[in-house]
Amino acid sequence: MMRALAWGKGRPSQAMWKLAPLVGLSLGVIALASACGGEGQEVRPAPTATTTPTRVATLVPSSAATGKIAFVSNRDGNNEVYVMNSDGSGQTRLTRNPASDTSPAWSPDGSRIAFNSDRDGDSEIYVMNPDGSGETLLTDNTALDAGAAWSPDGSRIAFQSDRDGNVEVYVMNTDGSDQTRLTGNPGFDGHPEWSPDGSRIAFTSDTGTGEAIYIMSADGSLEMNTTDKLATGWDPAWSPDGSRIASTFDHEGDFEIYVINADGSDPTRLTHNPAMDNTATWSPDGQRIGFESNPGLNAAIYVMNADGSGLTRLTDSGAWDSSPAWGR
Repeated sequence: MMRALAWGKGRPSQAMWKLAPLVGLSLGVIALASACGGEGQEVRPAPTATTTPTRVATLVPSSAATGKIAFVSNRDGNNEVYVMNSDGSGQTRLTRNPASDTSPAWSPDGSRIAFNSDRDGDSEIYVMNPDGSGETLLTDNTALDAGAAWSPDGSRIAFQSDRDGNVEVYVMNTDGSDQTRLTGNPGFDGHPEWSPDGSRIAFTSDTGTGEAIYIMSADGSLEMNTTDKLATGWDPAWSPDGSRIASTFDHEGDFEIYVINADGSDPTRLTHNPAMDNTATWSPDGQRIGFESNPGLNAAIYVMNADGSGLTRLTDSGAWDSSPAWGR
């Protein structure tokens, strides 16, 4: 089944980038590594699964809700960007056109939302106001541009593009100017995420041996073979204090949310269920994590405490609700 997932979110596959903006997830292999990628790296054993609790099936309001969550839903017939309160209330549609609008990303001050749209025939990056007004095109080429991530000071946007024949990480000013490539490797480089201090960018890379999370300097000065390989996974999300990274890992064919320390140590599994859990996003205070869970026929957005407890379902549309992004 093809899922209503944004190009730029979810597990990468070289074949699927030409299928934007609807892509399917393939299976992967989990292996945690301590340091730089390449030969001779130390491989850590996969974390051991614990008991499997029952998936929450009802909406449970949160008493500690803060901020807003932007997300994608096809409940009205095609992929559109929506916003809701962080307890699931006030679900409101922001974009309205026959194109596929996906991958929302809040600016640090909450004044703008970047998103992908294929309204001109290929995936481009736009920004809009939090009420859906003021849509502005930032990228304009025949390539597939997606996966926007704002720098902490709100002055730059990292994104992925295949404009040079391969998916790489780029940065640009928030008005779309000065688009610059940071990575240059034969495999997939995407899903960029700035560290809270703005000095580093975590990203997903696949050079043919499986997806892994890497970290590079924010200017791309560290080449691929000297960056720090943290773990085999995808869609990294920094905690607000910069100490941890949430990501999706494949535990024996089961896609789950884990957190690791920013140096790749201490992998901790947070979700335990047969559904596909991915696209982690942190609450602004770092106390909770939102994510998308897909049991097969539809998807819903959940939140949980940062230790995996307090699982709460936020959406129950019966459609595909995905790609949550938590803002202020």
